[in-house]
Amino acid sequence: MPAGLSRALARSAGSTPMRQAIGLVAVVALVNLVTLGLAYLNLRGGVEDGLRANLAQHMAGFQVAASPTALEILVAAEADAADPAQRVFVYIAPDGRVTGNADARLTGDGVEIRRKPEGRPLGAYGYFPRVERMAGGILVIGESRAPLHELRETFIVLLLLSVAPTVLVSLGAGAMIAARARRRVDQIEATLKRLSEGALDARIPAEPGREDDLARIGAQINRMAAAQEASTEALRQVSADIAHDLKTPLQRMTVLLHDLRDSLPDDGTEAVLADRAIAEAEGAVGVFHALLQIAQIEGGGARAQFAPVDLARVAAEMAELYAPSAEESRRRIRLDLPGAPVTVSGNRGLIGQALANLIENALRHTPEGTDIDISVRRAGGTADLEVADRGPGIPAGERDKVLRRLYRLEQSRTTPGHGLGLALVAATAAAHGAELILGDNAPGLSVRLRFPAPAAAPPVHA
Repeated sequence: MPAGLSRALARSAGSTPMRQAIGLVAVVALVNLVTLGLAYLNLRGGVEDGLRANLAQHMAGFQVAASPTALEILVAAEADAADPAQRVFVYIAPDGRVTGNADARLTGDGVEIRRKPEGRPLGAYGYFPRVERMAGGILVIGESRAPLHELRETFIVLLLLSVAPTVLVSLGAGAMIAARARRRVDQIEATLKRLSEGALDARIPAEPGREDDLARIGAQINRMAAAQEASTEALRQVSADIAHDLKTPLQRMTVLLHDLRDSLPDDGTEAVLADRAIAEAEGAVGVFHALLQIAQIEGGGARAQFAPVDLARVAAEMAELYAPSAEESRRRIRLDLPGAPVTVSGNRGLIGQALANLIENALRHTPEGTDIDISVRRAGGTADLEVADRGPGIPAGERDKVLRRLYRLEQSRTTPGHGLGLALVAATAAAHGAELILGDNAPGLSVRLRFPAPAAAPPVHA
């Protein structure tokens, strides 16, 4: 059986509708079994009563014999006329002589009926016996149990013809219902997964005319997702508008501060204050610029510019660009690139900007004289772009927080930056459907962007 089909059957078997169907089938089967069992016991009792009545009637016919000889004559006559496979007559005289169409012997458990050496075959299913002392000896009459066996066989066939089809049909119907419910639950789970990953436009497909509980749950989730999307979009738009509206005045203020600084003597206190004001203004402009860039990425506009991008080529170009800065602080950027292109579908500018942010973070937060490693590799159906350094790293409990906008670690507050570098990397990863993995480089930090399945060999966007 294919692995995919096995997993689907296992999931359907574990679903609530399937468990309910199995429970209902079990109840129906149990009711049928109890009903048929009671009917069987009732009919069996009737058959046994009939056998006892026959035995009593035959036994009464021998009551007229007053002596062992007379009883032997009557038993011999009945035995010759009877088929021992259906009924046996055996008289054990006081002297131990046995008369009849079978042989009999009393045991601690009752009576044992055996075939005579020269006699006709006995019944295959045993006998329902009656034993009485008569004329000084012992008279044994046995009725074949064949009617009881036939009754049992009839009920077994009836059981197979009634319960088995009911169970199979019920299980088949339950499996179909469970499979349909499982598909709908899978749609709900997939939509919730996409929503939890930030795809607020995800919706559960509507099913016109269906008004069951799953349809109502799906509609409620869609309404909740629509409200969340609208709220998030409104907040994003407000943030973008504020950043956009404040960016221009800040830029003008920076220009005015530069003009003011140019008019001041270099050795005055005013010049120092002006330089500090310029640095603060330029930092604020950088923050608003980064916020606008993140808002644009999250808005989805970058997807329209997706094209094949060679990660190895981007990594080589960015390493060459930052090599002089690294050498100034006695650092070295080491590359580990494959011989062939590693191509993904994406926006080359955004991927390059994300890699630049990671390199700048490594240069800013690592001691002088340490190495920065950039690697690109294929990993199964994915493509990995990784930057690793030998700095203080990020504690495991802080790794989710550093992806938030404007969040900074305590040990990083004395270094330049505004806490938006990793937030921009996270936005870029989300826009490309890539997984962002922060790990321990022991010591240091490793940041890995794991892109989905690379294309086979499309033309690379330079």
